[in-house]
Amino acid sequence: MSLMIQEASSKDQSDHQCKQRRRLMFVIEALTVGGAEQLVVDLANEFAQQGEYVHVVCLSKPGELVDLLVPEVKVTILDKRPGIDLRISRKLRNLVKSDNISIVNSHLWTANLWTRIALVKSGIPVVATEHNRDVWKRAHNRTIDRILSYATAKLIAVSEDTASYYRRDVGIRSSLITVINNGIDTARYANGSGIKLRSSLARETDFLVGSVGRLAKAKNHPRLIAATEMVKQKGIPIQVVIVGEGPERLATEMKISKLGLEDCVKLLGVRTDIPDLLAALDVFVLSSDREGHPLSALEAQAAGTPVILTKAGGNADAVSRSDQGCGGILVDCTPAALADGLYQLATDHEKRKEMGRFAKAYAAAQFDKSKMINSYSELFDSVLA
Repeated sequence: MSLMIQEASSKDQSDHQCKQRRRLMFVIEALTVGGAEQLVVDLANEFAQQGEYVHVVCLSKPGELVDLLVPEVKVTILDKRPGIDLRISRKLRNLVKSDNISIVNSHLWTANLWTRIALVKSGIPVVATEHNRDVWKRAHNRTIDRILSYATAKLIAVSEDTASYYRRDVGIRSSLITVINNGIDTARYANGSGIKLRSSLARETDFLVGSVGRLAKAKNHPRLIAATEMVKQKGIPIQVVIVGEGPERLATEMKISKLGLEDCVKLLGVRTDIPDLLAALDVFVLSSDREGHPLSALEAQAAGTPVILTKAGGNADAVSRSDQGCGGILVDCTPAALADGLYQLATDHEKRKEMGRFAKAYAAAQFDKSKMINSYSELFDSVLA
């Protein structure tokens, strides 16, 4: 018995020393508000709080989320110029060398591009994380991705849909790709309280629907607005709140005005009370054209709020479901299909409650960031072995 305890203790010590030796760098263009950016913050903070050396590099600017990094995380801003800036390769290479970094994890196109170019002959392994089905990529972008895959130790896809895109459409070899779903701080969202907030957003008898995400074309908020009109015409007292900012704000406002929905669709801008807001909702909606593995949908379910997601990208991986139940529904990418889903849940209070309870329990077990952190850590270890 004592020998077994000693062996286990030695193994724990060895694992701890191995992690202590890791010097991690995370690279992203900027820590602006977004799912990928929040993921970098979560990864950096968790590894730093576990006692590892962590350095976050923003290529262009800090961004709003940089203030969420814990003091133990070192931050460097490289002031990248717009477009091609060849100085970045040299700056990044020198930074990795001077900081004795053992492995680099880059996120999104710009950081994945420049990090792999900078370190192609350095001997430092690069793990690139892809967050979406990047259908915007033209032939030359896909060619660059294929070439740079040979300077990549591993490519992490945040959903099976994203992995499928990079295998089939970009041509990345399957052996390079690992799927690690995004994770969130489920306890933070499970403890949200929406009672007081709800009274400021809707009347007691209203059907309160919310969406959280950047006001960008890919999110297709006009689809939600059009669906809202259809549901309202069926006599449902629907109220919709949309959280976020972005380049499509004016177009979104115009769509609301055109349909005469100013009384029931509100743009709330950026909020810091998301756990409480999600808890206040009857239903959470993503009306997107494409998604990776949407954090906001995971957060809503952790708060006990059922979700309606369009059948876009990795949304299917973001709905809690098992033989015991489900925490949301998937609908076709049309206003009519979304309206049908909304009407179905608006008229079935018990079903909403049942789905919310299942979503909350499932999220705690499957969507917590501890699972994601462990997967990243194990992958880093395998690359460094």
